Amino acid sequence: MPLTTWLIRAAAAGFLVIWAATAQAQPGRPLDITADSLEYLADQKLMVGRGNVEVRDGGVVLKSDYMAVNTETREVHAVGNVFYQSGADTWTGQEFRYNLRTKQGDFGAFKAYYDPFYVTALASRRISENEYELEGVVLTTCDGERPEVSIEADRANIRNNRVRMNNAVVYIADTVPIFYMPYYTRSLNSHERFFQFLPGYNSRLGAFLLTAYNYPIAGPVRGITHLDYRTKRGLGFGQDFAWKDQEKTYEGIVQGYYLNDDDPTIGPARENREALVEEERYRIRLAHRHQLSERDSFLGEANYLSDPYILKDFFRKEYREAVQPENRATLTHRGDNFIAAAQVNKRLNDFYSNVDRMPELTLDVPRIPIGETDLYYESRNSASYLERVFPEGSTSEDYDAFRFDTGHQLYYPLRLGGFLNLIPRVGYQGTYYSETFSRTVVTNANVITPTNGASFVTNEVRTIVQEKGGNVRHIPKLGMEGSFKAFRAWDDLIVLGDGDGLRHVAEPYFDHTYWGEPNLLPNELPQFDGIDTLNKRHDIRLGFRNKLQTRRNDNPVDVIDLNLYTFYRVEKNANEEDFSDLFLDGNLRLHRSMLIEFDSAFDPYESELRTFNTRVMFNLEDASYIGLEHRYRKDSQNLLGLTLDLFPRDRWSFQFAARYNAEESELEEHFYMVKRRGQCVSWGLGVREIRDQEDDELEVFLLVWLTAFPDALIQANY
Repeated sequence: MPLTTWLIRAAAAGFLVIWAATAQAQPGRPLDITADSLEYLADQKLMVGRGNVEVRDGGVVLKSDYMAVNTETREVHAVGNVFYQSGADTWTGQEFRYNLRTKQGDFGAFKAYYDPFYVTALASRRISENEYELEGVVLTTCDGERPEVSIEADRANIRNNRVRMNNAVVYIADTVPIFYMPYYTRSLNSHERFFQFLPGYNSRLGAFLLTAYNYPIAGPVRGITHLDYRTKRGLGFGQDFAWKDQEKTYEGIVQGYYLNDDDPTIGPARENREALVEEERYRIRLAHRHQLSERDSFLGEANYLSDPYILKDFFRKEYREAVQPENRATLTHRGDNFIAAAQVNKRLNDFYSNVDRMPELTLDVPRIPIGETDLYYESRNSASYLERVFPEGSTSEDYDAFRFDTGHQLYYPLRLGGFLNLIPRVGYQGTYYSETFSRTVVTNANVITPTNGASFVTNEVRTIVQEKGGNVRHIPKLGMEGSFKAFRAWDDLIVLGDGDGLRHVAEPYFDHTYWGEPNLLPNELPQFDGIDTLNKRHDIRLGFRNKLQTRRNDNPVDVIDLNLYTFYRVEKNANEEDFSDLFLDGNLRLHRSMLIEFDSAFDPYESELRTFNTRVMFNLEDASYIGLEHRYRKDSQNLLGLTLDLFPRDRWSFQFAARYNAEESELEEHFYMVKRRGQCVSWGLGVREIRDQEDDELEVFLLVWLTAFPDALIQANY
């Protein structure tokens, strides 16, 4: 055996003996130390490592170029490229003094990473396992010597991964101070406190700056304070309180906003504003969703507004989602074979019309089998106190009634000849109204004698409405559904490059519906919703459905799904033809990234297209999205829409949206935004133009956010 090999093995064996003796002499678990060179100084009880030194003690990992470890006191002195890790927290520096037993030490110059935060300090000291004291502190999400955005303070404390800073200053490019905070604290594990800024210009509002400060309050409750300024409209203040539990079983928000509007007459519908809009404008909103159990849920929302235009003026995104916000609360219980719900709906602002439901109780039974028979049962029931209210100043009078509606239906599915599916049904719908009416049309002859003495007669037609008290409307119902399917398959075909095989499914069908003439017609009933408009009906829906199916990744996919149908009116009303329009609905997935949807109605008697709506959507592998939409309605609507969201994962991305009115040959709205995602700070520049019936509106805005926190991006609400 070579002499050098023998010496190496002897030294290793001697080290193991020394290490074992040291470990037995000390309480607790032994230290795990590796290095290019290890030396044990018995008189000083020091283990000295040089070159790629690594010490492991439970969940703590230490690395450095040089390290001396006292095997009795567990004190560590590390020098050169020091790396410290405890769990997910890391620290790097050039010199490190630390006690593995007491968890205290002097870290010297400090640089740590708490995803996604970088914390640096000129000096640091660890005073307990979970607490540091720092001097000359910089907190940022940017890596590098000169962070684009940072918060700096002379002194700070980190305890349980929460930093607390006194006299903190927000800097841009590490040199330009923009904001001072006497005291600042935040968690290094979550994005709990942050500011949001949105500067821009709007032709209705003037130059504006929208700001929001987000902060925790207690438990799942957060606060969001808004301070907005618009040069043409003035200063606005808002306060939100939002809550959401970690399991997402409930969430909600209460929002308040106030603005003393410098010029409330600016905006669409200008001629109506003077009577309805004052300088003091506000909105209050409460919304809450709660999954009380697997079977019980609650949904509620309330909105109180100063005027009917405040949402359109300052919260246009919400206005587009709901022109008239709801005020309702619904409690729902899902049983094994039923769904029960209680709802209240109440108008809070008298400048809206509404159907108040105070309350409405519903009980629905979906189609279920009856015992061991071949029969199926379905039921829908509701009990409501309803009031139809009109806007203040309307010539229509409010009215109300109690209504109880119950509908029941039996089904008997049959299969004849092994291919024909028939489902005859029989049902009844009864509705009690506490108020019904009789309407009588009378014609009065009036003799008019003008000043020239030549008299003439005019006829005055009037409708006399008389209340008749409570009554029950009865509607018997009969019907039958029928269909069969035919198939043909081509297993060896490759469809559109990624489909395995092809199958054609053809399904002719019909649905015959007969409702007997009710004893109370719609004009004898108070009108609240669709239940009150029910009348005699006798028609047959005739349809033919075609599908082309394939397999993609072993999953069946409808490549083409077309549904062509019309209604044959067995009994028709005046001015009605035998057949209704011819309807065609379709869904096409010609490629996994593309979806085409359309619906249309064609008048066969006039040979003209009444409606045609098309939607084309592309979802590309890089998360880009392309959407095309066309909405056509004869003599009233012909709109084209385009939406682009290109390269959202790349450094540069682009968004575009436009709506073109072909009927008026006018571009009603177009929107452009370019975004740059930086390593630390991202920004986006947006331009939007809206051409309203009365006002044209141009808006330019700038978005800036920390790349690590995209949720801190405040979007334009216009």
